[in-house]
Amino acid sequence: MTDLLSYACAQLGAEPLRSLVQGGQKQVHVVKHQDGTESVLKLIDLGLAADPAALERARREVMLLQSISHPNVVGVTSDLQTIGEPPIAVFWLEQFLDGSDLRYSGSHWPAADLVALGTDVAAGLSALHFKKVIHRDLSPGNIQRLSSGKFVVMDPGFAKHTLRSGLTVGGQPGTRGFMTPEHLQAYSGSPTAASDVFGCCALVYFAATGQSPVPYKGDDYEYLKRLRTADHIPLRDARPDLPDALLAVVERGLHPQPARRYRNGEALHRAFEEV
Repeated sequence: MTDLLSYACAQLGAEPLRSLVQGGQKQVHVVKHQDGTESVLKLIDLGLAADPAALERARREVMLLQSISHPNVVGVTSDLQTIGEPPIAVFWLEQFLDGSDLRYSGSHWPAADLVALGTDVAAGLSALHFKKVIHRDLSPGNIQRLSSGKFVVMDPGFAKHTLRSGLTVGGQPGTRGFMTPEHLQAYSGSPTAASDVFGCCALVYFAATGQSPVPYKGDDYEYLKRLRTADHIPLRDARPDLPDALLAVVERGLHPQPARRYRNGEALHRAFEEV
């Protein structure tokens, strides 16, 4: 991947500053341009077999983010570029975001910060849902908390466009501990906008308590069994100090039945704003 990184940076007129993610097919680096500005370079090694699913997923991610201009969704600042013919790797640039993702933001947040998290993430989801796109992989690593206090949705790499055919991907699309009951039927197209509502409220629960509502404990069968019914300790029991209005929004969003949750990001955003 070192040669691929060097090639991508040369094509962009940039130099790598530091690595954010390394492992598997994907690398993420902060790069510096000749004018002194910084961007995030995403580089995906498609392998000698040129994995068509990975290539198409990258294309869709870039096209999706290029079509959305919203303060709570990360922006793409370049087109998708390929290396080789047929392509053995792809790369693109995204907006550099300061701060850190939710994995490093601590827990037991005060109510005001929890409301801000839910409001901002729901606003970003509303922008995705307006484009008929479902994120499907809302997890602490995919939400950035900026130094300004704003929250930004990132990495819709498993996003599904409801008006396009689905992609077959290895394993379940999503992050264990932050999947939704509908992920159990992911290949039949079950995740909906209401699934992202569940994911958003799971993130608020995580920030409030330090663990997801349905935590992953290392046993896939046991985890999926609990996930099917979204069995969890009510947030009211875990954080009785939080206001009733906030507790009600989160618990409704975590209902095991999608029809009992808020319908989409826009409805959830309104609910958090009312809190």
